[in-house]
Amino acid sequence: MNTEFLAGFIQAAELKSITKASEAMHISHTALSKQLRTLETQFDVRLFVRSSHGVELTDAGKILYASSKRLLDQVAELEHQLTPYRIGRRLKIASVPDIAMKYLVAALPMLQEQGHEVEIVYRQSTKEVYEMLIEGEADICVAERFGTHPSIWTGELGREPLHVVMPKDHPLSSLESVTLTELSRHPLVLYSKGCTIRAALTQMFGGSQESMHIKTEVGFSEVILGYVANGSGVTVLPEGFMAAVFADQLVYRPLDHPDAHRSIAVASLNRAKGQRFLRLIG
Repeated sequence: MNTEFLAGFIQAAELKSITKASEAMHISHTALSKQLRTLETQFDVRLFVRSSHGVELTDAGKILYASSKRLLDQVAELEHQLTPYRIGRRLKIASVPDIAMKYLVAALPMLQEQGHEVEIVYRQSTKEVYEMLIEGEADICVAERFGTHPSIWTGELGREPLHVVMPKDHPLSSLESVTLTELSRHPLVLYSKGCTIRAALTQMFGGSQESMHIKTEVGFSEVILGYVANGSGVTVLPEGFMAAVFADQLVYRPLDHPDAHRSIAVASLNRAKGQRFLRLIG
């Protein structure tokens, strides 16, 4: 029996909503609904009565709820007793600097208190981070969600909107937000190919009637904001970068497009390990 399915069932029962339960567990509504259907098939019972107001337990559901609570309490106690004997308490986490600073550094004391020996390994590009995971050089990676091998489990940690960064006296600075049409009229400073933000922009422009004009390509080790401040063009960066904007020289405005965001994910080749880590820092 899959205890993760029981945990999802308990969340849905207590919140009386599959949507709220899926959000609390950082999984999709579809995935949780499938887990609940699997439990109903396994026990050949109906667990919930569904309505526009949410879900309510059936009599069979109430029995499974009470038993599942006891079972998961026993499992939790067993895990606690076995903790001193567990292997793999050492975690090697791959990430890129800006994401590690925002999502990992603050969580380090808590991870260490729980007995984890954590090593964060930095790479300059998202592609390199996932390559470390695939090659077994990292246990977990925390990076932008990236199209990867199907064996990799990912869970969303957060979303960050994209902003257009420009000099204070730039024509776009007078706008509240910047559309692709407006952005297409100005030269861009972007990181080299392999940058996920560049790939996202390419996809957004590809679905429009506008063209993307890249004037300057910058290496991952270079400070892209310096190029913008020097008048080489405007750039597009995620919200996490905005703290590094030179406030005396640059301003930023939201990019007005439904896909103008990046998704930050926890990824692992081991689904259970990835889900545990996401719950720890999520």
